[in-house]
Amino acid sequence: MTLMGLAIQNLLRKPFRTYALVLAVAIAGGAVFSTATVMWGVERSLDLGFSKFGADLLVVPKGALVGMKTALLTGEPSTFYMDLSLADRLRTLKGIRQVTPQLFLTTAEGSHCIIGNAFLVGFDPHNDFTVMPWLNQKLPRELKLTDAIVGANNPYQLGGSVYFYGQYFTVYGKLDRTGIGLYDNAIFIQIEKAYELAENAKKFTDVAPLGFAKGQVSALLVQLERTAPVNVVRFAISRYPEVKVISAGNIVTSVRQNLAALFTGTVFLSAVLIIANILMISAIFSTIINERKKELGLLRAIGARKRHIFQLVMVEAGLLTAAGGVLGVMLGAVLMRIYRRTIGFHLESLNIPFLWPAWSDITLLALAAITLSIMVGIFGAMYPAVAASRVDPYEAIRAGE
Repeated sequence: MTLMGLAIQNLLRKPFRTYALVLAVAIAGGAVFSTATVMWGVERSLDLGFSKFGADLLVVPKGALVGMKTALLTGEPSTFYMDLSLADRLRTLKGIRQVTPQLFLTTAEGSHCIIGNAFLVGFDPHNDFTVMPWLNQKLPRELKLTDAIVGANNPYQLGGSVYFYGQYFTVYGKLDRTGIGLYDNAIFIQIEKAYELAENAKKFTDVAPLGFAKGQVSALLVQLERTAPVNVVRFAISRYPEVKVISAGNIVTSVRQNLAALFTGTVFLSAVLIIANILMISAIFSTIINERKKELGLLRAIGARKRHIFQLVMVEAGLLTAAGGVLGVMLGAVLMRIYRRTIGFHLESLNIPFLWPAWSDITLLALAAITLSIMVGIFGAMYPAVAASRVDPYEAIRAGE
């Protein structure tokens, strides 16, 4: 019989103990896999979204700092306004390359809009550098004033129609998934049309005014020259008392801090489970060695070397923990699939953007979790395996009688 066959036979002798060990390893492996997958998804969202975001600074009205962060990260509708004339003043500052405005508004419930409480964003396509770069699909023509561009989470198809406050728009394009809530959930129209919608809304007696006038915007997105120091330009803009300035880097840092606070407990629990598994495997395999002293002595007596005994114990531990790792990954994947929406909603409520990792990344994480599980078995069984290999054949046979 081969070493592998003998190891499998030994594990099947005590099925309950084997299954219990596999389940214990699976719980730890599943926790590690699930935590790593979610954290990887947040990192992917940050890397993908903000690396291509385009804006180095965001200028918003004083008092709208929290609202802007929430809108940007989760796509939750948020409205606040300031004068557009500030854009011209910002363009005169040293180190600023481009400034583009965005105007936030929400749709009304009822028959006047295709969907209620949706996030509309008015933008200027002529000097935009944050929306159009994400355009993934579009109609084979130039953008028109009556066109809309939808984020990746919207169900509307190219060429279809949407209507807001009595005006119809053609879905001209759809953005690629960004990981930034604002760009994934919002519907973008030209800022001139947004001003028209505000006027149209006044005609409906059952719709509240949109709360802004022509010449007002919600945010100014600023792109700096490559060599411009961010903090210096930020300080220069901060001298305008009516606004607050947010840097993209600070948003990323804030998200990572939230992420660390959220997952500190989970990471700690996973570490405790791993250490507990190592100790448990060591203790159980020590017990197994004592139970099988006669068998090990007979193996030594018929010619098995010390290294063969050592390898046998290590193969048993490796098989057991590999099975636990595979089961843990499967359980983790099933649970994350079941609670997919809950996970996304919970992270969004904490202002943490999230994109599920690509399948290739999930596969790598699964392999890493299984490898970690096997390493747990190797470390846990190391001492019992060494002890088993040192058993004197004659003494072992006598002890087992």
